[in-house]
Amino acid sequence: PTPVSGVVFDPAGQNPLYDVIVYVPNDTVQPLQPGVVCDQCGVLASGSPLVTALTGSDGRFVLQNVPVGQNVPLVIQLGKWRKQLVIPQVTACTDNPMSNPSLMRLPARQSEGDMPQIAVTTGGCDPFECLLRKIGIAASEFTSESGGGKVHVYQGAGGSALTSATSTASTLWASPSLATYDMIINSCECTEVPAEKPQSSIDNLVSYANAGGRLFNTHYHYYWIDPTKITASPVVSHNPAWQYTASFIPEVDGTTSIVGYIGTTFPKGEAFAEWLMKVGGSTAQGKFPIDQARYNVTAANPPSTQWVHNPNTGQTATGGPALLHYTFNTPVGLPDAKQCGKVLFSDFHVVASTAPAAPFPAECSTGPMTPQELALEFMLFDISACIQPGTQPP
Repeated sequence: PTPVSGVVFDPAGQNPLYDVIVYVPNDTVQPLQPGVVCDQCGVLASGSPLVTALTGSDGRFVLQNVPVGQNVPLVIQLGKWRKQLVIPQVTACTDNPMSNPSLMRLPARQSEGDMPQIAVTTGGCDPFECLLRKIGIAASEFTSESGGGKVHVYQGAGGSALTSATSTASTLWASPSLATYDMIINSCECTEVPAEKPQSSIDNLVSYANAGGRLFNTHYHYYWIDPTKITASPVVSHNPAWQYTASFIPEVDGTTSIVGYIGTTFPKGEAFAEWLMKVGGSTAQGKFPIDQARYNVTAANPPSTQWVHNPNTGQTATGGPALLHYTFNTPVGLPDAKQCGKVLFSDFHVVASTAPAAPFPAECSTGPMTPQELALEFMLFDISACIQPGTQPP
């Protein structure tokens, strides 16, 4: 056999990535379709692959029976993250390692390959945009919606803005052009702000996810999933399609620094626990420290996937379990073969800002990634991947 082996890294070239497709094409690799698509796992990758492999929890892959010779093409892809390389020489009957992090990483800028089109809404309590910088996306890719960057920044309540003109988050949620984004990330705004989220915008985000969009919500953005649990004011909005994906409760106070327990009863959860150990986010497999935990939901309801929980948080009101991270595929209730999108809810903050009132990126800290930032990086790339039932192996 003639193998090619290596490790695939995040755009920063720092952390290995799990569940990345690596293959040798035998035909022209076609451009990716812009905007929301129904990207289901099991569909043949572009370019008539000769040999394929998936990276493991250590980011490592091994391609067997690779064609021998000079200038052999190689593709690494995770959802709409894609980079095309050329192996200068594949030598027969020996391993051909490809482990240079500066080469074997996903694109950090458009000139290096394909990237998803992301919209991020900022918020006064959760600077998620800073995490996108830490995983390696170049500063030049952060622009307003009229710019050419791959990350469009919208200002939410109390959140940071670009130094140039920045549209409001409510403008994004109400826009008919949501389908131009592959992923929407909503950072916590310190309260639900229901006036920004009328029923028409809730319906808009449901339709977006049903068509194949990926939606990443933190803390008070639970409102998109179950607006009936708000305690600040009477509720006029509902989302019956999503509100039973987990057991939401009116928010209660509790310990802010707790341990997150990773669900390892399914293959991706087990890989998550292994990955977090490898990158230094855990000192005991299956557990990691969380700061600024919040208590809005107690358990995921099948067929949702429970990723992170705490079985006994010592909440002042309930003393019961807390669900800290879960996902569900959309449209909810349809067979697996007809599901196209994914929604993620995280009930803890990124906690990576040094000056929340400062313009982006001056607000961001530059220190090493915390355990919960590492956990969020894993989930960010998981939600970027093709859609499959949550309990099945890749």
